[in-house]
Amino acid sequence: MFDRKKILLAPVRFVDSILDRVCAVLGAIAFAQFPQYLSLYLQRLGGHVDEAARNIEKYADIAKELGQTVYQYSQHLLNSKDEAVFKTGQKIAEDLQRHTGLSDALRELQSAPAYKKFFVFLREMDLDIARGTLENFTPGLPINLEGAAYAAAGIIIGMLVYFCVSRLIILIVKRITAKKRPEPVQYTPIQ
Repeated sequence: MFDRKKILLAPVRFVDSILDRVCAVLGAIAFAQFPQYLSLYLQRLGGHVDEAARNIEKYADIAKELGQTVYQYSQHLLNSKDEAVFKTGQKIAEDLQRHTGLSDALRELQSAPAYKKFFVFLREMDLDIARGTLENFTPGLPINLEGAAYAAAGIIIGMLVYFCVSRLIILIVKRITAKKRPEPVQYTPIQ
């Protein structure tokens, strides 16, 4: 005879087998984009480092004329009672700090091994630069070892996400159906 439960579950099993493959492929595609995105991010980050360095050079030239380092010059301006001069000192101090932070982030990202780059990126990421990179990002298919490694990680993560979500749905459905089932009525035979 036919097993009704198997017949009713056949479409669910079919959809389940398709969805886990779709999640694996989507994970692979999404994660494989990271090396390309990181490459574009590094270009933008390098541009910001260069621009900050150019600004600091201008301040350094002025400081040199006064016989000071750019740090001494900034501190001198910060000690001024004149608000306009003070604000210029603040701007120089912010530029110096930004240049140092961006330079350190660029160095960290460039020197990180491939398996650590994602985590170093998350730690060192500048949100404004990341947003700008994302606005101009065009997905592509990386054909190198690093792209393949990230794609493999994406397959695993995509399948794990699917597994967790599907198990959660099954658990919720079991709890809902268990609550809706009426208690079996105990019949006592008539004598």
